[in-house]
Amino acid sequence: MKKRMKKKSVLLTLLLTLLSAAEAHSQEFWEKKPYQKWSEEECRKLLGKSPWAQSHTLSQTIIQPLQSPGQPRAGTNPLENIESARSPEPLAREDTGRARQARPELKYQVQFRSVLPIRQAIVRLSQINAKYDDMTPDQKQTFDKNAEAFLTKKFPDTLILYVSYSSNVQIDERELARHWQGQTTEALKNFVFLILPGGEKMPLSAYAVAQGGSREFQFVFPRTIEGHPLVRAQDKTLQLEFPHPKIRDQKESRVLITFKVEKMLIDGEIVY
Repeated sequence: MKKRMKKKSVLLTLLLTLLSAAEAHSQEFWEKKPYQKWSEEECRKLLGKSPWAQSHTLSQTIIQPLQSPGQPRAGTNPLENIESARSPEPLAREDTGRARQARPELKYQVQFRSVLPIRQAIVRLSQINAKYDDMTPDQKQTFDKNAEAFLTKKFPDTLILYVSYSSNVQIDERELARHWQGQTTEALKNFVFLILPGGEKMPLSAYAVAQGGSREFQFVFPRTIEGHPLVRAQDKTLQLEFPHPKIRDQKESRVLITFKVEKMLIDGEIVY
């Protein structure tokens, strides 16, 4: 009897050890170590493709007809195939126009700026780029003060989705910038939504856009609906929907970005 109990105790201990090891192994770097220890690669991963950061790329393949030497140049009426695909890779910027670009692309990158790990990655990346360890004490004090103000900002009633955009065709990027810089909350509120786990659409509550050369804007949504959180830990997905405008010969399309709720948990709590 004692041997059997001892055997069960050993098996239970082994099982608990294995479970603990599996849990530790499954933890992401933002759960295992302070943000001051994150590498540049880890920061870029968190900001580019993570539970709180996703991208959406609109690609257009241009097929030009073959022509024999000596023939006059064919007219500029290529066949086009518009397709949507997700890609974490940054776009290579080209100065050429659409006619010379084999695969024009437009990319949207979306981040939850109301989420602390995202803001920590931004601060850590700034530390690395500014060579924080080589700063003087006064420089570090100034940097730390600004970082603290950024990191301690609270969002009790709203969630912030930060969107940046780019294209490998400059004229397309300029047209896209002209479009988004001309938008307002009133113009977008019936077309920009958070799609909740139950399928309900939460309309946009505020829109802010950066002017000048910045290619970015923010969507603001309420954090609760009728006093209840938008999502719970047991939910499946939270989606952002917004319209991509007609850019020259590319049709208007719908951008739909999906965030998996189960990945947005820290210590069992939903973080958004």
